[in-house]
Amino acid sequence: MKNTKLLLTVLIAGSLLTACHTNNVSKDTTLPEKNPTVKSDSTPKSKKSSSVKDVTKESSSVEEMNSLAKQSKSTEEIYATGDIVVGENGDVKPGIYDLEITGGSGNIFGNRKNHLMLFINWLGGAPGTSVDYPSKIRIILFEGDSLELKSISKVKFTAVPAQVQMTNELGIGEYVVGRDIKAGTYKLTTNVKMDPQFDNLGWTVDIYNISTKKTKEQTLTPGNQDVVVKLEDGDIISTSLYNTDQDVPSDNARLIFTEYK
Repeated sequence: MKNTKLLLTVLIAGSLLTACHTNNVSKDTTLPEKNPTVKSDSTPKSKKSSSVKDVTKESSSVEEMNSLAKQSKSTEEIYATGDIVVGENGDVKPGIYDLEITGGSGNIFGNRKNHLMLFINWLGGAPGTSVDYPSKIRIILFEGDSLELKSISKVKFTAVPAQVQMTNELGIGEYVVGRDIKAGTYKLTTNVKMDPQFDNLGWTVDIYNISTKKTKEQTLTPGNQDVVVKLEDGDIISTSLYNTDQDVPSDNARLIFTEYK
């Protein structure tokens, strides 16, 4: 009987220690420090919206992206004093945006929390800078992602509407098949002139399947102009351009998808 009482006493003490430890961990959790905005607003915080993970398993990848787009919230200009954190308590909410560079020019890098093969790697510059970099890049941001800007001083994020009109001409950035462009098989062309002196400079296209987490890469360059790609609903197309055409600014450059049978 004494042994039984002793065992119960040990178990109760152990449970109390575990509870105390759990409470201490939650109290020590800190939130990331935000980058300062150019214009401060006293706008009340919006109610916490559901994340993409709340979408039912039966929902397609396109529906997940449409759900993500509904979470988008435009920002004022943000000074890039550190990494830009994506999250409910970060610098920008998860969503689909036109990332606008409003100060400086340089590299846009980033880290994905989950979709590791959906790389963030572009050159960008504010309008009027000496180099022809795009000043606006379409970007898809998920909870926990972060952006690292090099030699870019200010940016803003403009939310892309939940409903968009499909097109066969895409600019620089990330686009969703079944939302921005119809699924299908396409031959690639462009409205920019690619200089044959630079055989391997032109468009780079990565097609990321959000379900399988696999990526297919293709290029459209002076040395590789006969290119066909197959797009499936829910694929994310990530495009970048090394522009050698002085007559067509990078902001006006388009990768053209012509149906191929």
